[in-house]
Amino acid sequence: MLNKSQSISARLSAEDYAYLMSIDRNGAVTQSEKVRELIAMARESVGMMSFARAYIASAEAVLPIKARCTDEQKRSLPVEALLELLAESAAAVQACVDEEELTPALERKALPAIEAFLEKILLVAAQENPRVANPDSALRIKKQIDNLLNK
Repeated sequence: MLNKSQSISARLSAEDYAYLMSIDRNGAVTQSEKVRELIAMARESVGMMSFARAYIASAEAVLPIKARCTDEQKRSLPVEALLELLAESAAAVQACVDEEELTPALERKALPAIEAFLEKILLVAAQENPRVANPDSALRIKKQIDNLLNK
């Protein structure tokens, strides 16, 4: 049975030691602190806190719908943007669920997805012939953006 803390010893190659000492997270300075940070990084990469893992899980859920939309004759940039936002938003929520302050963490994680979504929607509004399944959708998006900007 381990005590509250356990001392360990390990032989590392020069390359591994250099990597360990390069860890610059949470003010880790000593070898012990760096090993603890390395363990924390490993835990994050395999747990639900891992954005990459959460993204893969959420993207897999959206993948059949995305594939079906891609196979159809009429493609839609707003729909593609929506599906990407959906997958990335779900991943952000999963990755932030254990954060002490959820709102700021979620905003920070979701902001790139929100920005990408807005770019695509603005592209639809700015293009002469945007890629939409229904031309009325582009007109509606353009009108809504105009209304929001001119209030």
